[in-house]
Amino acid sequence: MGARCAVCCAAAAIIVALPTPAGGQATKLRGRVYDSLAALPLAGAHVELVNADDRSRILFSTTSDSLGRFVLDSVGSGRYIAGFIHPILDSLGLAIAQRLLTVTAESELRLDLAVPAPERIEGALCGKPDEKETNGAVIGYVMNSHTLAPAESTTVIAEWAEILLGKSGVGHLVFSRKATTDANGWFVVCGVPAASSVILRAASGADTSGGIDVDVPKSRIARRNLYIDHLQPIVAAPVSGSLATTATHGGVLNGWVRTEDGVPVPGARVKIFNSDVTALTSDDGAFELTGIPGGTQTLTTRAIGFVPDDRAVDLTDQHLPIVIGLLSIRRFLDTVHVHASRPSVMSAVGFDDRRQSGSGKFFTSTDIERMHPHEVTDVLRHAPGVSLSTDNSHRVTIRMRGDMESCTPAIFVDGKQLINWELSDLNGLVQPEEVAGLEVYTPSMTPPQFRTKQGCGTILVWTRTPDRLANGRR
Repeated sequence: MGARCAVCCAAAAIIVALPTPAGGQATKLRGRVYDSLAALPLAGAHVELVNADDRSRILFSTTSDSLGRFVLDSVGSGRYIAGFIHPILDSLGLAIAQRLLTVTAESELRLDLAVPAPERIEGALCGKPDEKETNGAVIGYVMNSHTLAPAESTTVIAEWAEILLGKSGVGHLVFSRKATTDANGWFVVCGVPAASSVILRAASGADTSGGIDVDVPKSRIARRNLYIDHLQPIVAAPVSGSLATTATHGGVLNGWVRTEDGVPVPGARVKIFNSDVTALTSDDGAFELTGIPGGTQTLTTRAIGFVPDDRAVDLTDQHLPIVIGLLSIRRFLDTVHVHASRPSVMSAVGFDDRRQSGSGKFFTSTDIERMHPHEVTDVLRHAPGVSLSTDNSHRVTIRMRGDMESCTPAIFVDGKQLINWELSDLNGLVQPEEVAGLEVYTPSMTPPQFRTKQGCGTILVWTRTPDRLANGRR
């Protein structure tokens, strides 16, 4: 299996800790199994000790508990191969390289096992990424929704969009990465953006899945299995002496729509994305969709007074019902009222009007709080098509996509231009928590009232305390 690599999953730390009572010759082996991807203990891992000289003999075995802990009693002195088995390792498509363990008498040993770190998995499966922004991977299996058999030679596609900000203006590009499943239906799509989301789908001729949103975490590795479906042939009544054959979708989904407190939601509209079939929930919140595409699909649910719900569902011949929990929109209204004064302040300086025009990149105070930046210039790193660099003198410069070299943009704080200021000076003047809004423009997209002759774009910073420049350097 060319795409799969051997990664040492039994990364064990062995520590001699407590001596056994006098006269005891056996060793107690205790430890924990850890899932490095989820940063949680791994429950249900089957831990094994195999004779190092005869690997067909499993001498000791146990299963980790809900906290990932395990204990092996009465382990005799000798040489063993230590490792563990868990479905998560199969889903990652990794061949396990187990570890040699030497046990000595009259001691208690600590043996910790772990799924490899995300960067090791991503590096082993995908190699070194070309760009740090696209160093994520999506791993999983593709299966037939009817037989649940692996779907070999199926194309898996991940797509995402980026907004490009350059001298030529604001652009919108769609990027994609592809992979092909092996004989076991396993795939890995490399080069997707981490800490973001992609649209994932699978296709093998006429057999397809729908597109679903998959979140790729900062830890780089996302896991998602896909099911593909095909049109069901239906033989109709004879036409002019021959049988007419058509094709239709045969998927079925039923379930209930509830509030977060379990109360039925009547009249909710439920449908599969890109399907014409729609169902309305009954008084008890029940619904049924028939004649819909099978396999992995996106289910959308809409109801007045509730937050829209979009989720991935796997429609197989098992016909498993689903319960959809909707969040009341009222729980978010208080947050809107708390911040009701902020939009009026930003409207007064024209922030909201310029934001609606879409001519630049805009960050609200809520956006900035979510980023947890250490400095104001850290926010600029989240602007598409903008890159920052720092030299040995701690001078920060910016380069926008389409520019040939780095430069220093025009900087405005609360409408006043800071003449002869560097980006690093801005970090000393304004703290991230003091920013109410931030705007980034290319030279061609800069509003007329903020245009300068610097030719390196413009950055507008709006603070919560606009009088900060009264005694500042201009």
